[in-house]
Amino acid sequence: MNNYFEQTPEELEEWIGFMRDDLENVKRAINDVEENCVDADFVIHAKAETVEESAENTGVDEEKIVKTLVFIAGDEPVAVLCPGHARVSEEKLRDAAGENDIRMAKPDEVRDATGYHVGGVSPFDLEIPVYMEESILEHRKVKPAAGSRVVGVTIDPGELEDVTSAEVVDVSREST
Repeated sequence: MNNYFEQTPEELEEWIGFMRDDLENVKRAINDVEENCVDADFVIHAKAETVEESAENTGVDEEKIVKTLVFIAGDEPVAVLCPGHARVSEEKLRDAAGENDIRMAKPDEVRDATGYHVGGVSPFDLEIPVYMEESILEHRKVKPAAGSRVVGVTIDPGELEDVTSAEVVDVSREST
């Protein structure tokens, strides 16, 4: 992977806008990593709002990209860390959360519950329960978002589990 990426003037303006909007969220992720003495590297890349874009822009395999998805379980938000190539099984999440009523959070609910924008939701510094799909632990390194659509974090999945206080569960199914 190159240590740089090229952008047109328009793409660079958009990137600068994302960083301006996301700066405080990226700082939250950095602070959480530093306060917990986590060995992690931050990755700056072109805009990625999907797993496919993130894989293309970073060279990281989709199954090593970690999505932080927010659901409403009963009346409360919960975060689910899910591999990029998989989907969350709401049936399995019902069992893990002990709630029958499970649904994806709306963008405004995600923002209210996490402070992050959809597309750049980070697992760091969350004040809601976090569930981690167990298969994430099979990798040596994974890459969740760092509070922005243009910054990620390369981290050992065991350290990710520890820093997020995640409950490790089986909650995913392969994407179809």
